[in-house]
Amino acid sequence: MSILRRNAAIIASIVLIAMSLCGGAFAETIDQVKLLDRSAAFTFSIMSDNKGDSPASRQEFARMALWIKEADCKFVIGMGDLVKKGFRNDFLDLLKSDNWWHSHFYPCVADGENEYYGKGQDDWGAGAPILDTVDLRSRDGVTVRPNGCEYYAKVRVRSYTVHIVMPHFSDSPPDPAIAFRAESRQWMVDTLKSIKKGPRDIVVVGAHSISGSWIEVLSNNHRQVLIDKADLVLSATTHFWQKIDTKGHEWEGPLCINTGSVTYPAPGSKPGYVQVRVMDNPRWLVVEYVDCAAEKRAVQPAERCYVKEIGGPIYAADLAH
Repeated sequence: MSILRRNAAIIASIVLIAMSLCGGAFAETIDQVKLLDRSAAFTFSIMSDNKGDSPASRQEFARMALWIKEADCKFVIGMGDLVKKGFRNDFLDLLKSDNWWHSHFYPCVADGENEYYGKGQDDWGAGAPILDTVDLRSRDGVTVRPNGCEYYAKVRVRSYTVHIVMPHFSDSPPDPAIAFRAESRQWMVDTLKSIKKGPRDIVVVGAHSISGSWIEVLSNNHRQVLIDKADLVLSATTHFWQKIDTKGHEWEGPLCINTGSVTYPAPGSKPGYVQVRVMDNPRWLVVEYVDCAAEKRAVQPAERCYVKEIGGPIYAADLAH
């Protein structure tokens, strides 16, 4: 099936599901975003590279925080560079003072955290205290490694379990053999192998990376384990939203994305964050990069929207047309 035919089929199916849940012919009068939100079993979000910004310092972040609340997101994954040495870092105030963010945020340790808490961006694992800021160790289903900067979390939402596997891969030093240690890769693979995946298990694996993607630095054996088990593979650091194509698995296996930046987008990208709607029947992940430069949350065009069938292929999906 061509990408265009896949796209048309996905859009038609999502619209029909949403309309059936929201009143048939009357559904077209309901805001598209709310229609999709209501059709999802639940929603979660992913953000990165805000360098300490929060709703108090940037309008784009304030919009994201509002829209996350409107969508009733169950948790947020932060893909690193969440703080920056010498910057205001009011994001830490949000994590400490806002009960929801404190209890529902899952950070990734990256070079920004290493620099902020340690001697520099290449101070491997020094950013571990960001996990303590949200009391990650105290949460049910979370296992933090003895190194303090890597963890495996099982987040249960309704009848689903979202498995978050978060190894440490800072973008400094510039050698992935050092920045993404062999024992971290092995731990990631061993953790993935330990997951007994059923139809209501969603596996998310994230690492900050050096080049904006990290699947290509894995050995063939490790890469195959990731492809076989993961549904979403996350990276960051370039501040550029994009789908990462894995040779031979462009439209199958996990959906691999770079999560962009909510407040410091690279040229050609938008300030934004990722919203993931988990659809129950059929079991799809509707993955959008939400534009925070816009004044109103809207469904996204094809270059910022994909659908990942849980346990199945990936589809392009232009929900804006």
